[in-house]
Amino acid sequence: MGVPGLAPPLASAAWGAADKARDYVPLVVLNGLSGKIIAGGKPYMSVMPPQKQLKDAEIAEIATYVLSTLNKNAGAPLAEADVATKRAEKTDHKALLAMRAEMAP
Repeated sequence: MGVPGLAPPLASAAWGAADKARDYVPLVVLNGLSGKIIAGGKPYMSVMPPQKQLKDAEIAEIATYVLSTLNKNAGAPLAEADVATKRAEKTDHKALLAMRAEMAP
């Protein structure tokens, strides 16, 4: 459900296109995210540390839960190989914030 002003809710997130959200969510888990974001019209300012120590299968499970269970996002569960591909990408906070802005409904 999030924490007002600190951490945005993950349930019912408005990420727009499902395919872009399937890229965005595992990248955020892997790389973390910091800086100001707007979610549900409200500002949030916090730091989510990267979770690169997790195995690809664990990140796939987390991302699938966020996308499918919390958001009813249709689509197949993310696979370990999907996360391995994302792990190989070099994605920084600026790129993640740009991805988020592009997905805004």
